[in-house]
Amino acid sequence: MCKFKEPAASRNQLILMPQSLDEMVSQLEPVRLLSEVMDRLDYGRLESSYPGGGCPAYPPGLLVKVLTLAYSMGQRSSRKIAEALRVDLRYVWLAEGLKPDFRTLARFRQEKGEYLGELFEQSVRLCQEAGLVVLGHVAIDGTKVESVAGSHSLWGRRRIEQERETIRLILEEAEEADRLEDEELGDSDGTTLPEHLRDADARKRRVDEAEKRLRQSGKKVISTTEPESRPMRTTRGVRMSYNVQAAVDSSSQVVVGLSVTADENDRHQLGTMLGEVYKNTGCKPSVVIADKGYYSAANMTILDEHEQAGAVSVPKLPPRCKRADRYNIDCFIYDEIGDTYRCPAGKLLTFRQTTKKGNSTYRLYKCAECRGCLHRELCGVRKGGKRLDIHVANALRGKMERFLATDAGKAATVLRKQVVEPVFGQAKENRRFRRFVLRGLKGASIESALVFLVHNVFKVVSTRACQLV
Repeated sequence: MCKFKEPAASRNQLILMPQSLDEMVSQLEPVRLLSEVMDRLDYGRLESSYPGGGCPAYPPGLLVKVLTLAYSMGQRSSRKIAEALRVDLRYVWLAEGLKPDFRTLARFRQEKGEYLGELFEQSVRLCQEAGLVVLGHVAIDGTKVESVAGSHSLWGRRRIEQERETIRLILEEAEEADRLEDEELGDSDGTTLPEHLRDADARKRRVDEAEKRLRQSGKKVISTTEPESRPMRTTRGVRMSYNVQAAVDSSSQVVVGLSVTADENDRHQLGTMLGEVYKNTGCKPSVVIADKGYYSAANMTILDEHEQAGAVSVPKLPPRCKRADRYNIDCFIYDEIGDTYRCPAGKLLTFRQTTKKGNSTYRLYKCAECRGCLHRELCGVRKGGKRLDIHVANALRGKMERFLATDAGKAATVLRKQVVEPVFGQAKENRRFRRFVLRGLKGASIESALVFLVHNVFKVVSTRACQLV
């Protein structure tokens, strides 16, 4: 009796009936569902971007599938992907035996990036059709992803001064070497100067160029290899990065909006993200949730103008209603139902009109009960009745604070972390999306679209797999 299994076939054995590609991959392999789901995307615009003629190009839909599979496994190196197309049966099956080299993959990802963004938008609608997008609560947040630029490319005022001092010392050393050679050799040739001495002029030109860029940018630090990136605080300290913004639906954690910016602050991103959600889904979420990094008077106005319910955490202000100033505006109680204010003496101030002062809009509230009030002098009323000019942003701030104090507001605040943080965690940990491999804001946008296209497609794949079980 044989103790060990015999090889299925000798490496030199000729096979009469060749094995098909379909037999190489198990029927239960997820790559089959991935291909099935991605066949539902429309590659028409992407395919029409090829002029034709010459050597036939690789099918762009097939290349998108290959990149999607690679990114789902955290593999973004075009060389590694090209290697997998030769040795990994899942890639061989998905690519139908085609083997584009790494240059083809890299060029496709770089040159056809705008179409990858369109495919991400399609993935949102695909998730909608699968019933994964409800748009009850949509959480918005940002995460910092490091750019390609390394620390060696960073230039600031301090480094420029250090480099100029180094160049000065190099030139002094060169002059001293020339002087000694002249004394020793006269007019005859001597040995050439060391490389680090001859390179001083080129080094000076690099410093001058870096100083010019730094001055034009208005920033404290720039990268000479990737000027669009910015130093941002990350979990690994301050790194040259981009700010990846995502809007996530709470029902199935589908990413319904995406944007990439070089602005470290989230304060200016709410309007952009709302626009992305509206464009991708064609609908308005019931409630938009964001942390206090998104709070600003402009953002509150945007929510109000779009009639968009929101739960944006409001930064706390130091209390100003002290005993010595009991009639400070903060001590007037607002009634949202009646749109009125009540002063500390119990008098009612009603809304009269909206006024403009410069670029600011105010709501005027006036009291008709001040005549005979014992607190007129303390309140600061001289003629007529007490009036309050409430900046629209202050009114919206108060409205947001009151909503956040309700049970629904508290639940929405807690929900934000449960919705958006796992999405970023999965992208960074499982798919190794901690650093971009493409340069510039355009490259960062291309990769972000591809990463979250993968995220959405696999949401549909998981749903489809559950239906087949």
